[in-house]
Formats: sequence, structure tokens, C-alpha cells
Amino acid sequence: MVKNRLITRKAFAALAASALAVGALSACGSGEEATADGPTKLRVAVAPIQFETAYVADSHGFFEKQGLDVEIVNGADPAALLAQVVSGDVDVAIGSWINVATSYSQGVPIQVIGGNGMVDDKSDNSGVLVAKDSDISSLADLKGKTIGVVGVKSGGDIPVLQALEGAGVKLDEAKEVAIPYAGMEAALEQGTVDAVVPADSFYHQMLDSGYKSISNPVREYQGNMPVTVWTAKKDWLDANAETANKFLGAMKEAVAFYEDEANLKTVQEAHAKVNQIDVAKAPKEFVPADVTFNKAEAQSGIDAMVHFGLVANPINVDDVLWDQAPSRESADSK
Repeated sequence: MVKNRLITRKAFAALAASALAVGALSACGSGEEATADGPTKLRVAVAPIQFETAYVADSHGFFEKQGLDVEIVNGADPAALLAQVVSGDVDVAIGSWINVATSYSQGVPIQVIGGNGMVDDKSDNSGVLVAKDSDISSLADLKGKTIGVVGVKSGGDIPVLQALEGAGVKLDEAKEVAIPYAGMEAALEQGTVDAVVPADSFYHQMLDSGYKSISNPVREYQGNMPVTVWTAKKDWLDANAETANKFLGAMKEAVAFYEDEANLKTVQEAHAKVNQIDVAKAPKEFVPADVTFNKAEAQSGIDAMVHFGLVANPINVDDVLWDQAPSRESADSK
């Protein structure tokens, strides 16, 4: 299901810097309009992944119940949406946890106000796949081989690097190349790469076609880690804490609805409507969601980024979290 474009950290930093100049002119975001006799207006940007909870909140009146008049904006990938938050074009947006953390470490004034989608620690939605007739049977066999990932040294490939290191393969002993999910099967068939790491529907389609899975690094190394999070600009949060908490209240109800198996059809319908596909083609299951943020798992993601040299300035997860964000020490604290 992940079909997002990747944005490099340098490119995002430049984009965010430009956005900051615009944001300085309108520090309160897109113009929250709370009135004595009307709801508070809020612009919320969602990415092409893990957006279903927001649409559930909208269609089932959870926003309205909180006194919010929410406009949902369909945006690009979670990394790019951060620039919209910084510029004040939207008040709240879905962000990728890894991108949010690395952007914060570079001085971008954003904070996480709550969790959204997270890594399922019980089932696999991604994995390292090899050709049906490949002699490769383990990660150790990838020494000297080429692996197709959706982004090289982007953060999304961190669990793959962790898994390779755990199997005794050094970083310079396997080559990563960037391949979009939609092109991974062809790359493997043509012998361009020796292994690929697809996710979501692409992963399941390739499994169904007979490609062999030799490892599931995301589940193994990042179980229960936040994947997408709700983000806002720091000065907007300082001025609109009550509204942010109302948004979180609505999302807690939406997540409870989303997580209830009895409501799967409704979630599928929301997914299909946004993607303009037949509901029969919607996923049969969705990633877990939780507004409450798992701090230990999130910190492990940052620490791995530091370990592999993708973040120069180590940060603490508590610094990135808004001080009123719902959180727990770890998933085990539930």
C-alpha cells in the first residue's frame, strides 16, 4: 500500500527552510477560527498511507462531537507533508516518525502530538524476497549481493541494515539500490538485483506469486514502533493546545472504531473511496493504529539511525513529543 515518493533529508531541510519564511507571516497556521457559536476550523493533511483513521473520524462524526470542523487535505508522502505544517498551510498532518525525528534534529520546529499507524509485531507486511529458483536462503547469503529497497539510507531501510548486520553481513558487503515497490518484481525477474524488500500489497502479491521470503526485518527489529504520527508546528501547539487535545480525542474514538474487526468493511470502503478503487481490491487487513505513542520503540528507531550514520545529532524521543501527547514507556506498558 505504500506508494509514497521519498524526499531526502537535505531536500526536506531546504523545503522546510523555505516554508519557515512563509510560516513566519502566519504563526497560527491556516487560521483556526474558533467562535462562540460555531465549531473550530482545522485543516488536516493525510498521506497516501495510513489515512483511514482520519476519514473514519470525519465520516462518523467524531470530529464534530469534539466541536471541530475538519477539512481533510489529501497530500503527498508523510515526509513532504511536514513542509505544509511548517508553512502553516495545514494545522496538523500525518508524518513519518523517522522523518519527523530526523527533521526535528535538524532544527525544524515540529512536534508529535500523537501516534497513528505502527508496526505490527505479530504479522508481516514486508520482507526480504528472492526469486523462486534462487540459491539464496538466508540473509548471510546476501554478502556480495545487490538488494532493491525503496530508498537507500532513507530511514525506511534501517531494519534491513539491522537484519544484515545481525546476520554478520557488513554494510559494505551488500549493495543497496533504490527501486520503487511497483518495479521490484520486474527487477528480480530480470536479475537486476538478487533480493528486494517490498511492503504491504506488493509484498503479499509477490508472496502469492511464489517468491521466497528469507527474512522479515521490520517485524523483527521494529515491532510496535510508530510508523506514522500526527504532527503540528510547535508555535501552533503553544497557541492551540485545547484544539490539539480535541483532535486527539476524536482520533482516539476513530482508532477504537478502526481496530474493531466488526468495522473492517467500513474501513475498507474508506480506503477504496480515497484511492478510487473497487472495495473488493481494498486490503483484507490494515496496520495496527494507536494514538498513544510507544516511546521505547520509537527511541530504538532513532538510535538505529544514529548507529548507521543517518542522524548526526542524537536526540531523545521526549524532545520530539509534545508535552501533552498521550504516550507510554513501551508497548509492554499497555
